[in-house]
This record gives sequence, structure tokens and C-alpha cells, in this order.
Amino acid sequence: MHNCLRSGFLHYFVGILTGFASSAQAQSIRQPNYYTAEIGTYVSSSTETPFWLRANQYGIVPNRSPLVTFRAGVYSGYDTTQHNTGRWHDSKYDFAYGLNVVVNATQNQLAYEHNVLLHEAYVKVRRGIFELYVGRQREKFGLADSTLSTGSYAWSGNAMPVPKIQISIPVFTPIGFTKGWVAVQGTFAHGYLDAQGYIKNTMLHQKSLYLRVGRERDPVRVYGGINHQAVWGGQATDPTGIPGTIPVGGKLPNGLLNYLYVVSTINSGRTDTQQYTYFDLTNRVGNHLGSVDLAAEFDLVRHTLYMYRQNLYEDGSLFYLLNIADGLNGIRLRRNDPNAIVRDFLFEFLNTTSQGGPVFVLDDPDKRGKDDYFNHQQYRDGWAYRQHTIGTPFIAPALGAQDQYPYGTFTRNNRVYVFHVGMAGSLPIQGSLLTSPIAYQVKLSFSRNLGTYDNPFQTIRNQFSGYASIVAPLDILGGIDLTGSIATDAGTLYQNGVGGYISLKKNWQAR
Repeated sequence: MHNCLRSGFLHYFVGILTGFASSAQAQSIRQPNYYTAEIGTYVSSSTETPFWLRANQYGIVPNRSPLVTFRAGVYSGYDTTQHNTGRWHDSKYDFAYGLNVVVNATQNQLAYEHNVLLHEAYVKVRRGIFELYVGRQREKFGLADSTLSTGSYAWSGNAMPVPKIQISIPVFTPIGFTKGWVAVQGTFAHGYLDAQGYIKNTMLHQKSLYLRVGRERDPVRVYGGINHQAVWGGQATDPTGIPGTIPVGGKLPNGLLNYLYVVSTINSGRTDTQQYTYFDLTNRVGNHLGSVDLAAEFDLVRHTLYMYRQNLYEDGSLFYLLNIADGLNGIRLRRNDPNAIVRDFLFEFLNTTSQGGPVFVLDDPDKRGKDDYFNHQQYRDGWAYRQHTIGTPFIAPALGAQDQYPYGTFTRNNRVYVFHVGMAGSLPIQGSLLTSPIAYQVKLSFSRNLGTYDNPFQTIRNQFSGYASIVAPLDILGGIDLTGSIATDAGTLYQNGVGGYISLKKNWQAR
């Protein structure tokens, strides 16, 4: 059933895409192809690449330095004339694609890191408000800042994009009968995770739904919604199984019926003790997590104020409000001037230390704690793709024999406090080679790391990670971007060191 489900999805949606693509090619006005190429190098005073040079970079920056990287991509976007007018003229469909390859050369490469990465490869089609895509594409989920943030809790852009099939309403779209006062955005996806690891050939179920109350021109807009992520299916590497947790043969529940259990999160109606272990029968099928988000945006004429809160869920403690202290809290002040010296200023506080308390008792709603974020008794590879955390990078994987978490689970540090400041803007520096102002970013993070409830650190590990970057657009070779970044780690969680990145990047359109 596992293979039938996978092949059924692929044949069905690839067939739809083929028909849509043919229509799009025949009817729509196509944008010129967009190309990008970048060459750069990372250096560090230690063997580790500093945290903020690699975190939330979609898994393309290795943990070890020095290294040289080359990145090249080609993209064809939607017809912006149709999108901007809100009408589709005489075309029903629009078609786009993207391809991006990363080549890293380093002598200190970890075993799980690859020299050549197919970073993005997707085909997508839209009709009206809906979009359908197949492949891997950069994405983030959750109501949080998209550039200066520590990253959304559940899906931050820290790992390589997961290959999937997704249908969505990709941007907030007004619901007609509300006269624009209520807008909706949402996704529904089926994806494929690693073919390697403790559980092989796992699948991803993902959905999200967000609402906005208030029109774009209104001075106040309120947002709310939820994202749901689930890992399910797969085959354990050890076919002998684990009594009560993984069945003999190592095959975890899969197929269409179990897919419906995963999608609906229903935890009843299952009695087959051959297919379901005690763990499955007393929990939901698969490993589920996500966040319930709230946000508000205020137009202050010269500035825009954005405030958000992500409430975390994983084992049901949020339903009883036991882990309500945990969450990502952020506030961003943006000056409505793209060339302002300080355009964005952000402050965030992330807390994952509660987890509903140190005790889990299945039948006691007051003791449904010890959520053990991103770890799981069955899916011991954790909430990760290619051994990179999919969610917040501040819950990091245990890498190397000296750091391996007991029992082989994913992370040994998921109880953290993080205080974070971000700032971005433009520097009014003039020069004969500059085609526009120099853009800059600064990120400063301080974390207190407690370990886990089962295996706490003997002493709290304090960690500071800082980052500063500039992008200078130069009038060379028809326009080229010079990027320079510096980052530092100081504390007891990562290696102390200073590192940097410098690159040249060329973007151009085909004529």
C-alpha cells in the first residue's frame, strides 16, 4: 500500500501538471528566463562554520570550514502582468519552473553532507487563486518575520527543501462575500523524506490555514492560523522490531487508511495489533507537530508595526494549555522607506523549556508533559531532513560520537531560551562602482540551553551567536553583487570562533 499510495499520487498529479503545462505554454505570455550564478568561500578560525552563516540557509552551507561554493540557477516565473491586474485575460493557466544547483568543495566534510545538491527543482501551475507544484522549492511556514527572524518554530528554512506535491492558495486572497475584510491563505501537501536513516522512506503530510481580518489598505490587520506537519510510514532498518514501539518486520503503518488517520489526526477505530503497536494504539499514527499562530499589523503611516506569537504543539499538551509558556514571540518595526538606514528592527524571544512539565501520564490531562520537541520514539531521525533540523535551528541535531544523544534520538538539547535582535537597512555610501545603496543585515542571538528533561545538561550552556552582512551592487559585468558576511560564536554550546563569507553573484534575464 505504501508504494501504491506513492505511485498513485505521482501519476495523478503529474498527469494534472502535464495537462496544465501544455495549456500554459499554449496560452500564457511567458516571462523571460531568469538566471543566477554565485561563487564564494567560507572561512573560519575553528573547524565549525559559525551558527548564523549556516542556520536557515536551506541546508546548503556545510558545518565545516573552509570551503568553496558555487551556485547556479535558472527560473521562469509567472506572467506578472496578469498577476498585477488581478485578471487572467484570455488565459486560464500560468506556468513556472525553477532549478538551482549547489556545488560545495571542502576537505572537512561530514558524512551526511553532499558535495552536489539539487537545491531547488520544481514545476508549478496556477489558475485563479490556486497553485499546484511538484518538486522541491524554498518555503517557510508560520506568521513570523521572513528575513531577520530566528525562524518559524515548525518550518524555518533551515533544511533542504523537501520534495513534495502541493496545492495551495499561496497569498492572502480576499473571500468575496466579506467584501475584502477576510482573506485566506493555505496549503495541502504530500512529501517524501529521507530514504536513509533509522526509519527509511518516510513520508510527509503537511497542511496550513491562515486568515487575515482587515484589508491591505486598513490601518490594522489581524492574522491567525495553524500549520500541521506529520511524518509517517516508512521501514525500520532493524526488521526485528522493538516490542510495543516498532512491529516485527519494521514496517510502520502506511497506506490510504492510515493516510486518512494522519490527515484527520483521529486517534480511534484501530484494533489491528499486527499492524499497530501499543505505541500506535495509544498515540496518533505518525509524528505530529506544528504551531498555532497569531499576529497583528499596524500601519503607523511612516512605520509598520508587526507583532506575532507562535504557540507550539507536539504531544497534546497545548490542548490542555500545559505548555502555553512555550512559543516564539516577535515584534518588528519597519520604516516605510526602502532606503532607510534602519528599515527593520526586530526583537524575538523563543522559549521551549516548559514542554508541559517533566512528567507524561497518558490518562491524566494535568500530566501530559515532557513533549521532548523534535524527538520521537519511533521516528528517531527526528524532525529533520538530511540531518538538518526542519524547524527552528536552535533545536539542533546531535552530530558526532561525542555528542550523540542517548538511545539514538535526534537532539539532546530541546529546552532553550533564546533572546534575539535583528536589524536591516541601507548604507548611504556613494561610489563610482555602486549602482545603488549597500544593503546590510545584523543578527545577535543569546541562548540558554538546558538539554532535555531526561538528560539535562549538568550546567546550563550559554551561547552567543552574532552575524553581520553587506551586499554591494557593483557596476561590473553589467551588474554584479558583492556579498561580505562575518559571524562569531562564543559560549559553551558550539566551538568558539569567527568566520566569514565572501561571494560574487550575477543575476540576469534572457533577452
